[in-house]
Amino acid sequence: MGAAGNPKPETVLKVLKTLGEDEALYNYMLDFHPEIAKIMNDNFSHNSEYTYINNQTRDFYTSEDYYLILNLASTTSGTTRDEVSYSLGAIGIERLNKLIESKLVIESTDGQLYGSNSNYKLSFADTKKRVALSMKYYRLDEAGSQNNWMSFQTESLNEQGLKALKKLQQQHFNERKDQIYNNPMYKGNIKHYSASISSTFLPYLENGGLQ
Repeated sequence: MGAAGNPKPETVLKVLKTLGEDEALYNYMLDFHPEIAKIMNDNFSHNSEYTYINNQTRDFYTSEDYYLILNLASTTSGTTRDEVSYSLGAIGIERLNKLIESKLVIESTDGQLYGSNSNYKLSFADTKKRVALSMKYYRLDEAGSQNNWMSFQTESLNEQGLKALKKLQQQHFNERKDQIYNNPMYKGNIKHYSASISSTFLPYLENGGLQ
């Protein structure tokens, strides 16, 4: 260990990586190792145009109380008070008003409600919370309908295979998804989400271990 209050870079990296604090990790590198920060930014160039949610509003985006409302509002068509009330009742309207007061949701003159942050990103630590929340809204009973799609495949891969699959998901999936999401001919009022995920069944340790 280094002097008190001045840990070694390796220690800082290990702690931040374990916690999933990629934003803090990037800022640390930007201050002390700008050449590594540039590599990190290049590796995550598929969402470099997005900005991190600030600390004052981060709790809203990781809270179950506000999850559905923010997702409904953060679409091209936005949402309405009736839609929020139908899903969440009176308590939903109270939470909606809180989001309006916090300027995270904007109400237009015709009563439509839109999220003020259209393109944003969260740290991996916060994203973990949102992934857990999203599973509560996956309509498994509608599997096979036009609303719902899931593909699940297992296989054993080496480290190069894992990296190749991650690259495929980061680039190809996002690019092709955006061809539909950003196409004016497909714009409508059906609130939708899509996700592509993969993981290992057992812990993966880069420095050796189980896998």
